[in-house]
Amino acid sequence: MKKIISLFTTLLVLIMTITGCSAAPAEDNSKTESQKIIMQIDNPMMMIDGMEKEIDEGRGTTPIINDDRMLLPIRAAAEAMGANVGWEEETQTTVLAKGNTIIRLTIASNIVYLNEEKQTLDTQPIILNGRTMLPIRFIAESFEYDVEWNEAGQTITITKVKRVQNNTPTNKAADSNKEDNMGKSIVVYFSRTGTTKPFAENIAKITNSDIYEIKAAVPYTDADINYNNNNSRANREQNDSNARPEIAGDMIDLSQYDTIYLGYPIWWGTIPRIINTFIDTYDLSGKTIMPFCSSHSTGISASVNAIRQHCPNSDVKDGLRGAGETSENEIKNWIEKQ
Repeated sequence: MKKIISLFTTLLVLIMTITGCSAAPAEDNSKTESQKIIMQIDNPMMMIDGMEKEIDEGRGTTPIINDDRMLLPIRAAAEAMGANVGWEEETQTTVLAKGNTIIRLTIASNIVYLNEEKQTLDTQPIILNGRTMLPIRFIAESFEYDVEWNEAGQTITITKVKRVQNNTPTNKAADSNKEDNMGKSIVVYFSRTGTTKPFAENIAKITNSDIYEIKAAVPYTDADINYNNNNSRANREQNDSNARPEIAGDMIDLSQYDTIYLGYPIWWGTIPRIINTFIDTYDLSGKTIMPFCSSHSTGISASVNAIRQHCPNSDVKDGLRGAGETSENEIKNWIEKQ
């Protein structure tokens, strides 16, 4: 039991490829609350919302840089994020759980399971000096946190931002017309298995939007999206950040649309690469993007962050995870909250 408990005080590996991603501006009728965790290289203390706390109680453990990777203690950080950390000795697997999100990472394996969905990391968890080393960026973003690295101060900042509505009365008539004020809209979606398609069609009907389906020039087969096959087409594409599958058909004119409802299935925890192709093909500057995804378990936050990263000049709203059976009220509530 002592051995298992000691392993709960683990370390995280921070992938040092930090990319900027601007969140959409908050509405006037809301405020922002932030939870912030700050750690510094060679400093055994960390700051949690301005309060100082020892990172690895009684051990003096400090974050370090090793082979261009930052190593962080996980227990204090995980607890600050509201997560629990467990260890399965037989399989050498670390289990992190927060709410409905469960992450399973195994020592010396690039394969990670996010809510039972298989994904591939570019670094393997290892054990160093009795501590498990895990990728902080993947974990933090899966728990809907942002991670930033400050080279000058040798610090990392892990931030959780959530929107909280004020009690300020609002104009109900204006709210009811909010959708109309967003201008002309179009639903753009990719649906390989057909799950996302009815979801997209419902949104188009509810919002009175035009609709356009993204189709691959080379259609995906069932074998192409078999994640158990490391050499499947989707595995190769999702593991290649530069992959851009060709879209079939002629380009469409998006200049007439102010709002784009962008739909897709979750592949490997994020957007399919063909969505990257769409984003790279069109100028989406100044447009409002409303992401929605079909997924039985994986959250939408990582995919929304990916869209924000690639669309820095667009107003990318919070996403909606659902499926073909997502109700009209759920869709309307999502739109009204943006």
